[in-house]
Amino acid sequence: MVSVTRLSIDVSRSVDESDLTPAETGILNLLAEGRCTPAYVATELAVGANTARKTLDGLRELGLVSKPYRGLYELRLENPERADSSKYRTTETLLIDVPFEDDEFTPSERGVLNLLSEGRAIPAYLAQELGVTQECVKDRLRDLTRLGLVRKVHRGLYELDTNRRA
Repeated sequence: MVSVTRLSIDVSRSVDESDLTPAETGILNLLAEGRCTPAYVATELAVGANTARKTLDGLRELGLVSKPYRGLYELRLENPERADSSKYRTTETLLIDVPFEDDEFTPSERGVLNLLSEGRAIPAYLAQELGVTQECVKDRLRDLTRLGLVRKVHRGLYELDTNRRA
């Protein structure tokens, strides 16, 4: 297991940092970097997948972590601007700043890029949010990865590739 002594983020006042285990602290630090799956947490912290899942669920019960989709966890943010009243998002939202022309992307590609601009995601979550099939999302992710705009963080977990140089 990775030894983590301090949190790199502020936690809720209802939880004392000294009450957190090293695994919980490590998970919170990973989540500070972006959404995670239990498999990703297990790999990064060298713990079992079951331990990662149980610890994530424990942090969820403490109100520190939320689960936007099955198998996908994120820090629980107390930011009301993040609250989304609609169940599904449009694929036609404004495109994030990428070095290509807007018309070079399909609506589903723009939707994937916009959702990934909010944080890491898994194909099933992206498909649900965009109202398209997982196969469609996987195809778009493959294309966007080839363009260097998206990178695979771990098995089934994707994020925007911020290391891309224009």
